[in-house]
Amino acid sequence: MSEHPRRTADGRAIHASSHPAVPGDRSSGPGRPAGGTHQPATGGQHAGDPPPAGGDESAGMTGGLSPDVADSTAMVTAAPPAPDVEALRRELAERNDQLLRLAADFENFRRRKAQELADRSRYASEEAALALLPVLDNLRRAIGHSGADGNGQQLQDGLRMVVAQFEQALATVGVEPVETVGAPFDPAVHEAIGGEESDAVSEDTVIAELQPGYRLHDRLLRPALVRVAHPRRGGEAVPEMEP
Repeated sequence: MSEHPRRTADGRAIHASSHPAVPGDRSSGPGRPAGGTHQPATGGQHAGDPPPAGGDESAGMTGGLSPDVADSTAMVTAAPPAPDVEALRRELAERNDQLLRLAADFENFRRRKAQELADRSRYASEEAALALLPVLDNLRRAIGHSGADGNGQQLQDGLRMVVAQFEQALATVGVEPVETVGAPFDPAVHEAIGGEESDAVSEDTVIAELQPGYRLHDRLLRPALVRVAHPRRGGEAVPEMEP
């Protein structure tokens, strides 16, 4: 059974195209004119292109900026305030003064620590010397008692040699005896045990040593125990000091 060709309203026959329709081809299909004629978009715009983003060109350059970008642009274009020169100078002077004080404090600290280290090394033998001085005192007492009967001369000589060697050993570490007999009385290094008045002195003078005193370099280890002669003043007797 033959198909009758479709006809238009005026009776003309409509012939089907010999080419098959391509899927997705917009040139044919329901609701589109036959023949695949493509009509261009008005105003030079192709079909399917997105519409323009905004209005005119000036609105796209200024009106399209976000508020944050607009604020930052205004900040960049604004002139920075002039710096306060006097305030900067005062701040610089204060900082410089702080650095000078800090440097001075550090220098004082460095010198103090260096002095402490030097003193520690200089007086390192202080405790040992203080422990040995009583032994030296006992040796001297032994010398005094050994010759009481007149038969201990050799013992005395031997003890004197030991005492001399002992004092030499102390001297090697900086221990020296305090000057006593004939020296002016000095309460910083002498401790008066007794005294008497005398016309032979014009000031308080040490006349006898009861126990020697010692220094370690310039530091006093122990004072010397002494007797002191006082000058007679205006004919008034100076009371004698009792031990």
